[in-house]
Amino acid sequence: MNLTAVLFDRDGTLIVDKHYLSEPDGVELIPGVGDALALLRARGVKSFVVSNQSGIGRGYFPESGWHACEKRLGELLCPFGADIDDERFCPHSPDRDCDCRKPRVGMWESLRSAHALDPTRCAMIGDKTEDLLFGVNAGLGAVALVLTGKGEASARKLGLDVDLIRRKGFLAAGVRLSEAEENVTRRFAAVDARAAVEGLLALA
Repeated sequence: MNLTAVLFDRDGTLIVDKHYLSEPDGVELIPGVGDALALLRARGVKSFVVSNQSGIGRGYFPESGWHACEKRLGELLCPFGADIDDERFCPHSPDRDCDCRKPRVGMWESLRSAHALDPTRCAMIGDKTEDLLFGVNAGLGAVALVLTGKGEASARKLGLDVDLIRRKGFLAAGVRLSEAEENVTRRFAAVDARAAVEGLLALA
């Protein structure tokens, strides 16, 4: 696939999903994430975070809480020789009907403009259906659903065989995500972010 960038959801994909996380002391890497991002860096593939943070819009925590947690995420990744190259977040509550909340593609458009990204050489990894739809709507080359966070519930809702995903680690997932059946995006499922990264990098 000749990847140049991977976009990651944060909560439930890179770090343990903790309800409306705003304190850096609560940031906890999901096992394998450091190795996954280090592998991308070693291959010259950029890593980006795209995250819905409705807790800001709902008034549960200030925007500074997001930035403090992102700083801590970078600190936890550093010993692995890994890092996040850039990030985007949607601070709005769902009722704002904004263009940046996944599955809409405002965060993608911002990253694409800032980094001259080719969507066909990018992938999205996340634990929710909205993450997959985000990648499909953006026309990315691939999307992968991980079983961490809310991923197992998302997989079951999509009709995927969770036990098979756990046995295989990474596999194609022929799920219908939108009306755009001609979309170029390839769909996969993986046990976690590390398996997703390894699987995507191995694609022809």
